[in-house]
Amino acid sequence: MLLADQRVRLALIRISLPNQFEPRPYQERYMRYMDGHARGGRAVWVVHRRGGKDLTAMHQTAKMMHERKGVYWHVYPTGEQARKAIWEGFTSTGQRIMEQVFPAAIRKTPRDWRPQAEMVVELKCGAIWRLLGSDHMEVVGAGPVGVAFSEYALAKPSGWDYVAPMLRENGGWASFITTPRGNNHAKKLFDMARKNPDWFCECQTLYDTRAYDPEKTIAEERAAGRPEALIRQEYLCDWSAANVGSVWGDLIEGLEKGGRLDAFDAPGDEVFTSWDLGISDSTAIWWWRVNGEGADLLDYHEARSKPLSYFFDEVEKRAKDNGWKYVKHFLPHDARARTLQTGVSILDQCRSRWGSAAQIGPGLSLADGIQAGRWLLQKPVRIHPRCGDGIEALKAYHYEYDEDRKDFGKKPEHDWSSHGADAFRYLACVVRASELLTRKEQPQTKPAARDMGSFSLDELWDTAPSAGPRRV
Repeated sequence: MLLADQRVRLALIRISLPNQFEPRPYQERYMRYMDGHARGGRAVWVVHRRGGKDLTAMHQTAKMMHERKGVYWHVYPTGEQARKAIWEGFTSTGQRIMEQVFPAAIRKTPRDWRPQAEMVVELKCGAIWRLLGSDHMEVVGAGPVGVAFSEYALAKPSGWDYVAPMLRENGGWASFITTPRGNNHAKKLFDMARKNPDWFCECQTLYDTRAYDPEKTIAEERAAGRPEALIRQEYLCDWSAANVGSVWGDLIEGLEKGGRLDAFDAPGDEVFTSWDLGISDSTAIWWWRVNGEGADLLDYHEARSKPLSYFFDEVEKRAKDNGWKYVKHFLPHDARARTLQTGVSILDQCRSRWGSAAQIGPGLSLADGIQAGRWLLQKPVRIHPRCGDGIEALKAYHYEYDEDRKDFGKKPEHDWSSHGADAFRYLACVVRASELLTRKEQPQTKPAARDMGSFSLDELWDTAPSAGPRRV
């Protein structure tokens, strides 16, 4: 069994692995564990920002590929991020990451690292390494014998659910390398791993590794205006610095603390669905019903590269299994577009199945939809555990971070969480714009004269006359 400070010697050529990489002590501990657990190893390695997590994990994988032939995956949160950070990325010394990890002497293909090439490396020993995103894992071919999840806190949680049975069957290994991103699926995995003696589990802050000067770095970040909570999260590995940049994470956390993510029973006589349609991306559906002044989110489903008939079957199956009776199926505005293949819109296809129950939801802006979501989540909302993947999407949905301004922007990042979050936005817009909830009577006050053009959408909703609850 090889240890991290040993080198895999390749016959007839003068090269050793890891290639041109001398691990630091904190990196070496991870590599030593993986050396001793090539079969069935499990590791959670939490390290501060710019701690060399990916480079360490990739070099370790390159070694292990010569010990067991098979397919190996390195999984980023999204394929686009994987291409930019790894496939097109450089080390701090200006060398291509891919060339350092997989030098030409051990590589069969590719000959060079073209930016738009398929992100696959085949070694001369016969093993294959593939770089991909957690949002596209289900469309990849042969199952892996080793998987490294990079920035797992930002990855699609169902990615691990998808690959775990394969690794159990073939005795493969898995590692989860990440910086904290609040109290989410990565934190749950970390808590489990540190109690399990069969798992490697370490959390290393910048003060632990001293990979670079912590005092100087943190002082510079503060001087540049980086939010304090983000500094604690990225350099001090603070899991409690939750929801930094999150759109709805604080409200989901509040529902969880209040027990509103626990199982519950609900009548099934008036159930709605809200959809986000994916042509080349995932399609997401929420099942929900009105409950007095709040709403019950009953179920969630998301799938990629499936025909519309698949989702029809899922909707009908849930109705049969749960005794649900549907009122309306709300689709986004792009459902009106006619497809090139059939010349028929998705709305037309849904109406051929459900008649007038299939409708287009309110046409609100992204910002208004986000505010509608916050409004709804502050009502008496319950979310059933069946919505687990949807809950994780709502937690993970976050604003883009502007490195130049050292602040979060107004536009959410487009990643795996966007599909579930978009479908929820449409859900919230329907509930708010249609006044489905029971509204308490408010004392009537005489409004002051005001130009209608100066009202915000929230104000128009709040001041609109109500005749009580009504159906859409």
